Amino acid sequence: MVIAVLVLAAASVADAAEPGQLPVIHLEMHNDAEVPALVLQRSQDEVARIFAKAGFAVEWTATGPRFIVQMVTDAPVSSGAAPPRLGVASRTPAGATAQIFFDQVHDLALSCRVDVGTLLAYVVAHEIGHLLLPRATHSLTGLMKADWDSDTVHEAATGSLTFTGSQLKTLHAFR
Repeated sequence: MVIAVLVLAAASVADAAEPGQLPVIHLEMHNDAEVPALVLQRSQDEVARIFAKAGFAVEWTATGPRFIVQMVTDAPVSSGAAPPRLGVASRTPAGATAQIFFDQVHDLALSCRVDVGTLLAYVVAHEIGHLLLPRATHSLTGLMKADWDSDTVHEAATGSLTFTGSQLKTLHAFR
């Protein structure tokens, strides 16, 4: 089995450098899945837009405290009729990492007939949400919904999938 991963790592969210600026989330991308450059760039731009709507700036970096996003090709095998696993987030003493299972994201985008780069961005934002929020973070609706159906995927494709109001309050309180 070939595993290719998009890794996103972050250590913390930096406060804004000057008044009026947004706090910054530092992200580092590892494109082990060899996601095409154009798809990856669209995804990174969309991740920045998603977090800007939530009141944060995103900086893609190779240095300093950051979250690592790792693109991989294959996800762990799930049981039976379980929905595909699109990513997983984990914290270690060395930092925080989000693994994105690109093949799963790609297949879901194709089956729902949405842009792969856009869906990829929402999966990345979801996993970063797990790293930024302090506890169990799944919700019944929105960006942090546990199982994504075609309606959720289409919300992402139209740019209307967001953090809930309570999640936004928590994100800003615990940064």
